[in-house]
Amino acid sequence: MATNDISFFFNPKSIAVIGASSTKGKVGNTVLNNIINSGYKGKIFPINPRADTVCDLPCFKSILDVKDNIDVAIFVIPGKFVNKAAEECGKKKVKGLIVISAGFKEIGGEGVEREEQLIKIGKKYNMRILGPNCLGFIGLNYNGSFAAETPKKGGIAMISQSGAMLTGMMDYSMTQAFGFSCNISLGNKADLGAVDFIKFLAEDDNTSVILCYLESINDGQKFLEILPKATRKKPIVILKSGVSEAGARAASSHTGALAGADIAYDLTFEKCGVIRAKTIEDLFDFGEVFLYQPVPKNNSFAIITNAGGPGIVATDAFERENLKFAGFSESILHALRAKLPLEASIFNPIDIVGDAAPDRYEFTIKTIFGLNGKVESNEITTEGALVIVTPQAQTNPSEVARIIHDISSKHLKEKPIVCSFIGGKNIFDGREYLKKNHIPCYHFPDRAAHSLKTLVKRCKYLRSTSLDELVIPAFEVKKERVKEIFSKVREDGRTVLLSYETSEVFDYYGIKSPTSRLAQTPKQAMKLLSETGKSVMKIVSPHIIHKTDVGGILLNIETEQDAFEAYIQIVNNAKKFGPQNAKIYGVEVQEMIDFKAEPKVNEIIIGMSRDPQFGPLLMFGTGGIYANFMQDVAFALAYKFTKEDAKILIEGTKIYNLLQGVRGESQSDIEAIINVLLRLSQLVNDFPEIVELDINPLLAFIKGYSAVDIKITIKR
Repeated sequence: MATNDISFFFNPKSIAVIGASSTKGKVGNTVLNNIINSGYKGKIFPINPRADTVCDLPCFKSILDVKDNIDVAIFVIPGKFVNKAAEECGKKKVKGLIVISAGFKEIGGEGVEREEQLIKIGKKYNMRILGPNCLGFIGLNYNGSFAAETPKKGGIAMISQSGAMLTGMMDYSMTQAFGFSCNISLGNKADLGAVDFIKFLAEDDNTSVILCYLESINDGQKFLEILPKATRKKPIVILKSGVSEAGARAASSHTGALAGADIAYDLTFEKCGVIRAKTIEDLFDFGEVFLYQPVPKNNSFAIITNAGGPGIVATDAFERENLKFAGFSESILHALRAKLPLEASIFNPIDIVGDAAPDRYEFTIKTIFGLNGKVESNEITTEGALVIVTPQAQTNPSEVARIIHDISSKHLKEKPIVCSFIGGKNIFDGREYLKKNHIPCYHFPDRAAHSLKTLVKRCKYLRSTSLDELVIPAFEVKKERVKEIFSKVREDGRTVLLSYETSEVFDYYGIKSPTSRLAQTPKQAMKLLSETGKSVMKIVSPHIIHKTDVGGILLNIETEQDAFEAYIQIVNNAKKFGPQNAKIYGVEVQEMIDFKAEPKVNEIIIGMSRDPQFGPLLMFGTGGIYANFMQDVAFALAYKFTKEDAKILIEGTKIYNLLQGVRGESQSDIEAIINVLLRLSQLVNDFPEIVELDINPLLAFIKGYSAVDIKITIKR
């Protein structure tokens, strides 16, 4: 079994380079020189059967010829030779392999088989593997990659599934103030993936922020278990490209059809406290603001500007990002009015007008944060600020930048400041000064607001209850009886439950639906009618989908004699008008509910589709025949689903307003609907074989509900 310790990748005492070369331009030469030139203090062992020395270091024919212990072996040989060398590394008791070599599953065919064999070798010898087909590994102690340069050192850990993306990001960082604690290229993720490294980096004292570029997440359950703990310790920002498998596959249910291609990742990231970046620009903006600025205590900010137009743009951006404007006390307003020009706007956003010199910025910033000594501390509601500068004749952006940094570094260590210096030549030096002194400065205000929003999201997350402490409702159910139903469905060669079967499943999980039972003879139909009362009777056959077309449904059956005759008529119609050789199980006798007697009825759709990585996704929204047309739906992960999650799910739809009651209507039984969602969550978590489930409609009443039409699909 592979060890969970991967610390040796970050601080190896010895490194072997298998495929080291003296020939410039070869990857084996670049990697070896990067290790040497990055100041690595440990032992380096070039491995090449055709050389005695490489880069002035003694070279070995095989790793087995090295007498010293080796922590990490870096592979830069053709893929077809990797497994033989990996076997030798195993015998040498090497702890970890960094397989830069390509020619594995990315090429298909024999490459897939080669990678599977590499994985087996790793498990056999308890070696951890990074790659194959990767750029390599760059830590604080060494550069074990074929990147053109070693990036600056700093507090950001960068993990990337794409080597080319990683080199681009590292090159971009050369023009920025921040640096990296590590740069990790995952490649094919044959063994180690992003979650493994995130778990380690969450405890790493050299890392303050973790950034990831990912194209896929292979182990969703592992992600859900580890990430919520890691995000409590460090901000984690992920740029996820591509679409999920759930969105790509054809879905037969409403729920599957309505689930967006990327919804599972959005829900998972939010549940785990991960900040999702939509662009590369976002990735680094968020990383920088987390690295250098504190998380605010509340969502309460000020905008200070020397120009009305940018102030309006910033105000619009605040509205889009749901950032709240700090309210100023009378004392603050009086102080601002006393010193600022008459034409200045003293209310938030504060416009200190175009002729503002640096001292006006200084006065305004100090006043709203209560630093002028004239305001009581309990009057200060401003938790952060966006400072906007446009290059007017009196402005002196460089001096304004110095003032902002001076105030922030001395007095506002718990309150974030971000800036937007709008322009080019005249504001360049001021913007660069701020960035070098760890105050994010953006070309435009909307990017600044976007970054502030991430700080607010982190504040909210850190104040929320951790997933480990959540109270997850658990109901008494008849799980074994449901197992029996699913077993019988599979034995019958089916994946879709028949309606009487779904009714039984819901009964066993305490979800109300019209009583529905299977009659296999006319006499059984008579007996069941006495139990259900006024009923609708339907043909039960997996081969007859549209029952009405074959005369397979009769309504308003009230007497036992009617039930006896209806059974015979329905079966005869099915045999006469249905598909030849259709398998007929019997006739369903289903209780008829007089919904017209209800003073208020809302049609709801509740469903579940199972994401291959993150498990069941619950859906709630407007139901009925227009469900797909209206697309008024919201989704939630069924993983650790709470009553509060159910409330948020319902409130995320337009039909929630109707459920609350409009124009004097009574409120629907929202508590009962929440109960349905909680029980449904337990059902789909108890049975991973349920791949899709729909209730459409679930009829919501002023008191109670009824799940009228249910569809459940299971794996074979």
